[in-house]
Amino acid sequence: MKRNRIYIAIILLATVVLGSCNKVDDYAEPEETLTGKIIDVETGEPLYTEQPDGTRIKLLQTDWNDNPLPQYFWVKPDGTFRNTKIFKGKYEVTPVDGPFVPLTEPQTIDLAGEKDLTFKVLPFLRVKLGDVSVNGTTVIVNYTIARPAGAGTFKITDAKVFVSTTSQATNASFDNKLTQTNNLQGTADDEILGTNYTASITLPEKRSFYIRVGARSEDNVSRRYNYTEAVKVDIP
Repeated sequence: MKRNRIYIAIILLATVVLGSCNKVDDYAEPEETLTGKIIDVETGEPLYTEQPDGTRIKLLQTDWNDNPLPQYFWVKPDGTFRNTKIFKGKYEVTPVDGPFVPLTEPQTIDLAGEKDLTFKVLPFLRVKLGDVSVNGTTVIVNYTIARPAGAGTFKITDAKVFVSTTSQATNASFDNKLTQTNNLQGTADDEILGTNYTASITLPEKRSFYIRVGARSEDNVSRRYNYTEAVKVDIP
């Protein structure tokens, strides 16, 4: 008799467990969309980033609880972002982990449907691409490095002329044998900021490459590069 009761208890427990497993989740799938871009607050130019491991968007859903856990998603290399799988709600939105002065205030939104945001940031450095010329298999790249007022005085450490067969051409995607590094650790920042730099790179013939210049400083532990736009060169 005692054994029968045990069997009945086991059967009842299994029924409850199976029933709970078969219940349909009542939560709706996330379907709200957040898009936008990150630009230089003074020039309006895009803030290019490397991916993966570049700039991210941080979300805090403030109507969920009083101590929400942050959610993150990546910004695209061209400085734009798009996430189509977010729950409806109120959020504080902030770009983080980028080569710019951290924003002190998030943008607060009530997300329902699609929302587009623009973040204006002050980059740590501004890298300008000058003339890029091709002479046979040699590419000559000219560039300058500037620091906006208010962007701090972190030591400028290096600049790179990134070479890649893809249009990204960043620290996350480059040809290590062709990319040229300019070590600036031993050069005073005042000298760096007043110099027109020239890089000469020999590339394989009959191929196309993308070139982009990046520079960085000891701004924070992430040490992201500030980038120029990428240009395509065709080697005859």
